[in-house]
Amino acid sequence: MNLDKNLFLSDYVSESREILDSLDDIAIVASKEKRNTDCLKEILRLLHTLKGSSRMMEYVQIEKVINRLETVFKTIQSNQTEISSKIIQLLMGVNGIIHKVVDNIEDGGNGTFEQYEEIIKNIDMAIEDEDFKTDFSGEVGKTGKSKSEKSESKKKDKAKAEADKSENKSGEGDSGSGEKTGESAADNSGTGVLTGNSIVNKVDAENAEFFHDSQTIKVQISQIDSILQSLDKLIMRQIKLKNEIEFLKKQGETSEFQAYQELSENISVLENQSVDIQKNIISLRMLPFDMILRPIKRSIVAEALKTGKNIEFDIPQSEITIDKFILEKLPAILIHLVRNSIDHGIETKEERKKLGKPEMGTISISVSQVSNRIFVNVKDDGHGIDYEKIRAKALRLFPERESEIISADKSELLQFIFASGFSTKDVQTELSGRGIGLDVVRTEMDKLKGKITVYSELNQGTNFELSLPASLATQDGLFVSVSGNSYLILSHYIREILTVKKSDFLPLQHGPVINVHNELIPIFDFDIINPNSDKHVNTKTEVSVVILEYLNRKVGIIVDKIQHYGTVVIKPVPPILKDFNALQGVVFDENYRIIPVLNIPDTIRRFRVVNVYEIKNLEVQKMPKIHSVLVVDDSHTTRHIEQIILEAENYNVATAVDGIDALEKMKQHKFDLVVTDVRMPRMDGFVLLHNMRHKEELKNIPVIMVSSVFEDDTFDKAKNLGAQGYIVKSEFERESLAAKVKELLHE
Repeated sequence: MNLDKNLFLSDYVSESREILDSLDDIAIVASKEKRNTDCLKEILRLLHTLKGSSRMMEYVQIEKVINRLETVFKTIQSNQTEISSKIIQLLMGVNGIIHKVVDNIEDGGNGTFEQYEEIIKNIDMAIEDEDFKTDFSGEVGKTGKSKSEKSESKKKDKAKAEADKSENKSGEGDSGSGEKTGESAADNSGTGVLTGNSIVNKVDAENAEFFHDSQTIKVQISQIDSILQSLDKLIMRQIKLKNEIEFLKKQGETSEFQAYQELSENISVLENQSVDIQKNIISLRMLPFDMILRPIKRSIVAEALKTGKNIEFDIPQSEITIDKFILEKLPAILIHLVRNSIDHGIETKEERKKLGKPEMGTISISVSQVSNRIFVNVKDDGHGIDYEKIRAKALRLFPERESEIISADKSELLQFIFASGFSTKDVQTELSGRGIGLDVVRTEMDKLKGKITVYSELNQGTNFELSLPASLATQDGLFVSVSGNSYLILSHYIREILTVKKSDFLPLQHGPVINVHNELIPIFDFDIINPNSDKHVNTKTEVSVVILEYLNRKVGIIVDKIQHYGTVVIKPVPPILKDFNALQGVVFDENYRIIPVLNIPDTIRRFRVVNVYEIKNLEVQKMPKIHSVLVVDDSHTTRHIEQIILEAENYNVATAVDGIDALEKMKQHKFDLVVTDVRMPRMDGFVLLHNMRHKEELKNIPVIMVSSVFEDDTFDKAKNLGAQGYIVKSEFERESLAAKVKELLHE
């Protein structure tokens, strides 16, 4: 197998420098602790790693030198002797040369160097315990020089000659006697005295040696993400400031308009510059797609040969770049899909001949980009998906869903091929799914915020289209409002946005549908899966509908308002909500309010479950909640998190910012339970609890107190005042709060 070394050159150079730097550090430690066995083990480990990578990259001279050096230290290890000072000098001397060779490789060199024979000879002498040399200083020989180095060297020589010539002429002109200037005299006298530009040139040369790779730096992805998070906050602040200026413009005098106008323009420029910086930072995470296409092609060609099928692979090169994290996860996905095409899709030579197809089948992988989405198509001209075969297998595996499977259309049947353990082949093979099916692909794509769409025609072939974000750092999405709450829907799940007359809804047994491009799409009110929201009666004759698509399945959700479309940095779900599958993350708006990012695969799954039941069951889910809970906390984030947790358990939740606000709310509404923070401005939790226990209408309401830390006196005080529950935020879990609420409400 031919290996294109250029694909891995950057990694090799970076890794080699790290190893050589580490060897230098350990050599310094070993010079002081000559019997430190840990140092010896680490030296051997690093040498072994460098030897292996050099062998893979076919830098034979480096490999042989490191191999000999490894023998020196293995001998010390087996003889249990100390690492002598001269051995350490040998290690550092060889290290210095290898450093220069690696620099030379980065500039296009072939990894060879003139000192090779001399170094090998002296290392062998060290192994034989003979006197050996440790200093191999000097420039890496011409053998390993690249064309660019040779050209640069010639330029420097020519420039020096012209400089010398110029100095000689000026010296003659100044003295009138043909004497040379100080620098020229020093250069030609052989005394070694350096003055003027000679000193500067020497210093520059030494600096260049230490900072040879200064054009590239190694940055952790986490650091880039941290910068992006900070930049996102800056952009949000700019948007907020811009909105405030617009408000002041409307309120201000006419004479102040010009000043506000200039300020707005400056803010707009700053906003655009921030976005440009954000794009540049994101580009640091990007790698070329071609890095994985060539290795994938080599792998699948070998797989195809095992089957005996005649297959041509069309995998052209691509200059498109994509997020490093996504790129690292894609090979397994693409190889799985191609194996699936080889095993399930492409027919045998005889079958293709009967169908009038060319004897050679074709499997292609193409990559394209539309805006900030990358589309990868894995396509074959084989058998195509046999939907009736899927139906038959589904009936055998899921007999309890017989009526659903018999009436299922193509898009509904496709859901089964992504189910765990589903395969249309009765005999597992070593090539494709091995009985696993495509659920692994679906799971990985969900993690990458990607989407799979399948196009297939019987006897024509199948196309798996993967839609992926170019970067995971930012995502595009649509902000919508439902029952007073805002949500973000990621753009790649959105098929269409429609304004539909209610009279166009077609009522069916399992709920209304609408006709979109001659396709009946089920429509759901979002509150069906979020029954605890404060639903407002919509008296409009038209409603906004967002058509969502996932795994070829489409549904429409009714929203109250389409707010705006934007590019955002998604933050992970808080740890206490990590098992709450309805959310894919959170974002902040310009006022730093938390906006949940809907997990559309889970949302569609929930709609699908709802769709199975009769209309009466849907009405039951819309019934008013039995219990009402008041959450009291001065932290907006804590209030919102506790609200989400309790609403997920079918409680009607209201919130208050402190004790005074809570008492006002309790005058207006009746609550079955109160969850309150301890320390709050104006009126804290203890004073609130004291007031409640001394009011006839409030004294029997159960109270759970939530504190930042566990303190005996705080716990005792809460208990003495009549609190029925006490939860510490550091140990806060969704289950602990929900369980305590259920316990106190006798559920």
